[in-house]
Amino acid sequence: MRVFLAAVAATLALAAPAQAVVGGKPVPQGRMPYVANVQIMGAFGCTGTLIAPQWVLTAGHCGSATGSLSQGLVPAPVAWPASTYLVVVGSVYSDGHGGESHGVRQVLVDSDYVVTNGTGNDVTLMKLDTPTRITPMRIAAVGERSSWKPGVLTTIAGFGKTSQDASGPPDQMQSARVPVTTDAYCAKAYPGGLSEAGDDGSFDPKTMVCAGYPQGGTDTCEGDSGGPLLAPVKRGFRLAGATSFGAGCAQAGKPGVYARLAEGPIREWLKTVVPEAFAPERAKAKKRARTRCTRSRARAHGKRSRVCHRPRRR
Repeated sequence: MRVFLAAVAATLALAAPAQAVVGGKPVPQGRMPYVANVQIMGAFGCTGTLIAPQWVLTAGHCGSATGSLSQGLVPAPVAWPASTYLVVVGSVYSDGHGGESHGVRQVLVDSDYVVTNGTGNDVTLMKLDTPTRITPMRIAAVGERSSWKPGVLTTIAGFGKTSQDASGPPDQMQSARVPVTTDAYCAKAYPGGLSEAGDDGSFDPKTMVCAGYPQGGTDTCEGDSGGPLLAPVKRGFRLAGATSFGAGCAQAGKPGVYARLAEGPIREWLKTVVPEAFAPERAKAKKRARTRCTRSRARAHGKRSRVCHRPRRR
């Protein structure tokens, strides 16, 4: 899993999974203000995404007490107390300067984040103490499914480490672009269970989506857990996934695994809590009433005329 809790482990023995972006570039201040820095017990732990003025989405293992303590091996929807967390939005810097700091009022781990579902449903919602004026990143609409189909270059971002051997995260948020893989490719990359160090997770196409290059080199890493997988649309981006797990960072043949937010069981759960987090569906174009025309001959002048009848609306 991809959570950076070394500092927290020193104080509370937490071991949640998280990561930072490998092969990326620093994000300039003012860009991506909706990407959240999620601190746990005063130390950096995870990344998240503002999906509504008062709601941040992060990984299930960042909110679950058993999930964080077990590196995701024992998922359960039992959350840490809300007072454990501090969320910073509007800043690209790891120390949060220039951003908004928020306490957390409520922590909700996906109700299906349980052992019987393996490493799936890896999502937590955090309700901020007060709404922010920062524009949220909406979750992709059902009709925008093509924006994150296999092969599409998506954008990842996070506050995590820039390599799996780094001693700590960088001073500034990183972002990069990675292509979505097919479900079949990801299933072959992660055939085993999370307890197998060589695989570090099994793939579930209902609740996960993968992105990365076959040769590796670009990926999320420790500290990026819960961060966004952004799909390109005409007017910007939509949120399609949230960083979940991976085998190491940026390894060949091991793409990053993300919680599948825009469709399936996770979408349905999110709708019950934050229905305003979703991009609106495009209205279907109304069919124009067909006009029926017939030709007739005007008796008075002996000329042909065209008579059209528009069906009445019911």
